Amino acid sequence: MKKISAVLLVLVLVGSVAFAGFTGEAETSFGVNLQSGDYGFVNDALVTSDIVFFEQLVDNAGEGDIYAEIQAELTLAFDFEDLASGTDPHVADIAGNAEITSAKIIGDNWYVGILGAMAAPNFASSAIDTDNTPDEDALDLDPSDFVSNGEVGIEVMYADYTFGLSVPYGGADNNFKNGLFSLFGSVTTPDFELADGLTLAFGAAGLLEDNNKAVSASAKGTYTMEEVTASVAADVAYDNTLKAEVAVNAVIDPVTLDVYYATEDDATTSAYTATTHILSVKAAFAVDKFDIEVTGKDLVNSQALGASVDFAATEEISVNVNGGYTLSSGAWYAGAGATYTAEKYVASADATYASAGTVEVNASVESDVLVAGATLSLGYETADILTDAGKITAAVNIAF
Repeated sequence: MKKISAVLLVLVLVGSVAFAGFTGEAETSFGVNLQSGDYGFVNDALVTSDIVFFEQLVDNAGEGDIYAEIQAELTLAFDFEDLASGTDPHVADIAGNAEITSAKIIGDNWYVGILGAMAAPNFASSAIDTDNTPDEDALDLDPSDFVSNGEVGIEVMYADYTFGLSVPYGGADNNFKNGLFSLFGSVTTPDFELADGLTLAFGAAGLLEDNNKAVSASAKGTYTMEEVTASVAADVAYDNTLKAEVAVNAVIDPVTLDVYYATEDDATTSAYTATTHILSVKAAFAVDKFDIEVTGKDLVNSQALGASVDFAATEEISVNVNGGYTLSSGAWYAGAGATYTAEKYVASADATYASAGTVEVNASVESDVLVAGATLSLGYETADILTDAGKITAAVNIAF
């Protein structure tokens, strides 16, 4: 009879403090707004800290042919940030996090995870489009947005096949007396090698409820040879309407090609005004000292075309030329810039002219070697030099 070991997890608070991070910087700048006439010094100080009172990581496993494994973390900490000159530090609420990150029963080439079921597989996402958020995450039609019941259940892996089963308890989900039921299942396969350099993998999920049904299917394939690499990924979901996305990437030295299509953009903050039939293409070329990129975004709706060329003229000088044209609105822009990297400083300048009649101009010189431990900079910027004289800023930044 095989011995099955049970794991008892005990987290004990002790009187210790660990400083995970303490950073800060001070900066003074002198600016002249050529449009409004404002000028003067600005003093800024930024101090941030992640002070961890206690942190415990646990990774315990039993012994034997079949054993239990549990992983957890416990953190007690607070963050503070002093954002501006003359202000009191802003102290965030003390944060506590106690989380079991993994809990499994493991055997030879199999396991059962008891923290929840695997969500609907999601293989494809855009390498061209982003959503309209500060982080600009990749555009992604995620099947779990349409095929899900919270994934309350278990995850099982056997021979590199992974399965999820979710049956939420009671309430409005599962009650045999009231005829309520909510069942969710998911599966992913390992990579199948169909031929030399060619692999395929698949995934699927299904949701069956008393008043709702939904399914999804995913596939991805890669093909690799000496000078050619290609991949295709696709996700399809159906919950009364069909939704799908396909992402293609091909590298044939020296050309890289990306293509993305989605029947809709389900991002919380959409990237485009129209949110159906998103089709985008990007081609990049690396030829000698030139890096060339051509993009066509949202070709079905807005038809936003763009191109950018970077030229490494010398080891110190690089030049960029870019432009774009949106067919749906007729809006366009053209710009150019240059960067000079010297031993003790970096100088850059760029200008962009838009069809709206605006000319955006930026220029800067920056050095972090003239004064040890400090960054000195002098910059000029304006969103439209024709109507806004712009702003000149000289700054010194000292950080630790």
